[in-house]
Amino acid sequence: MAGINKIRDRIEIAIEITRDSKVPALLMANPGLAKSTVVYNWARRNGYHIETLIGSRFSQEEILGFQVRAEDRETGEHYLELLAPHWYRNILDQETRKVPSVLFLDELSTAQENVQGALLQLVFERKIGNGRTLPESTLVIAAANYKQNIPFQFNIMAPILNRFCIINLSYESNDSFLDEFLQDEADLSKDLVVFTEKEITPWQKNYLRDGLKMMFRTLFRSFEEDNRDIDKDLVYTMDINNQVYNTMYDDDSRYVYNFISGRTLWYLYQITLSFLRKGLTTTEHGASILNMVFGLIGLGTNTFTEKQRKAYMKSAETLYRRLYDILSSRNEADTGPVSGEALSASLDFRGKSAADAVNEWVLFHESSVLRDINDPNLDALAAHIGASYGVNAEDTERLRQRITHNKADLYTFSNEMQRLDYLIGILEEEKADENGPLKLLRSIRDAYSALRDEATQLMMKSAF
Repeated sequence: MAGINKIRDRIEIAIEITRDSKVPALLMANPGLAKSTVVYNWARRNGYHIETLIGSRFSQEEILGFQVRAEDRETGEHYLELLAPHWYRNILDQETRKVPSVLFLDELSTAQENVQGALLQLVFERKIGNGRTLPESTLVIAAANYKQNIPFQFNIMAPILNRFCIINLSYESNDSFLDEFLQDEADLSKDLVVFTEKEITPWQKNYLRDGLKMMFRTLFRSFEEDNRDIDKDLVYTMDINNQVYNTMYDDDSRYVYNFISGRTLWYLYQITLSFLRKGLTTTEHGASILNMVFGLIGLGTNTFTEKQRKAYMKSAETLYRRLYDILSSRNEADTGPVSGEALSASLDFRGKSAADAVNEWVLFHESSVLRDINDPNLDALAAHIGASYGVNAEDTERLRQRITHNKADLYTFSNEMQRLDYLIGILEEEKADENGPLKLLRSIRDAYSALRDEATQLMMKSAF
């Protein structure tokens, strides 16, 4: 049964992270995926009272409060007073009994704009109309359907979306959908996600801040490099000013993501600390972790081509996994540098050319602020290049025949040797272990030195 309840587990992980980080969560899905049911079941099991505001049925006054005519008993003068809404009074009543609450904002996608404005104040400021605030223990969870499942005139305003960590709930196959929703009712509460409570060290907080800075510098730089030959109007959407984000919630999108803002970066910092505190790992909970990460910084506009978006997501996943694995693998009692023994290779070079493998490792490496740790990905990269370029005479002779008769092989060989030089230069500059991967890489370069000279001559001839 373990692993069947994909939707349930993603929702419950999101609620736990919201409870710990105070970052509001928005559950995005098609109708009928049990969003409300899972939220209600979680609240019941964990001793939470739940109040639901349905976007399509509530007015602005029902959310923030009603203006009523009151009279001053001493002077007889009349004035307007705000009457707190019924749901708010219920939450305060539960709070006096030491019972925390979940405020569940359902059907957000069918709320009118003035209602969304009221919800914006409620979510961001945690206040109703008279300035009274929600109790600190109150969790804010929202749910909405994708654009294609609602009438065309409805929309969700970008400022609303940017106040949430967006969790996209969907299935990759019909079988997983059938497995989850054809279970007996008794099975629906089995194999629940188990959370642990861990202390966050000052080292983890500091390294997380520095690591996120490096991660986004690398992402911004790589995005600009990847798109240097594309219309610059597409590139500026990665600008921190977010000049284009009005189409975050559009009818062609399978998923909905946030644009990168100061708020979403702060949210990412907070939920990452919560991932660590709750003992989540990329091995066991990687899909849920990345879902929430992309829900915050997934580039919430449709001004990107699908190829651009996939390249960005791939880079973001690689860099974030690297950062999180370093943070989570650190022994809490250890005050020294991270042990390389605790890390495993997280990059997969299978099926990639040597040049592409080097490029991926460099992107990954540049995101790390700990250059002194042992990197198992470097060992994997050196082994991958070694499998492509043997160092005996038979290997070099076979390659000589190929590059002499095939121009594509010639250019591939020249490009990969240039990337090999670049990689060796990085390792030499960082004073890598002379007897580690650097030794193998140098031996490959030396073995193909003469063939490189021949390749240079062949390329010069082909140019004329």
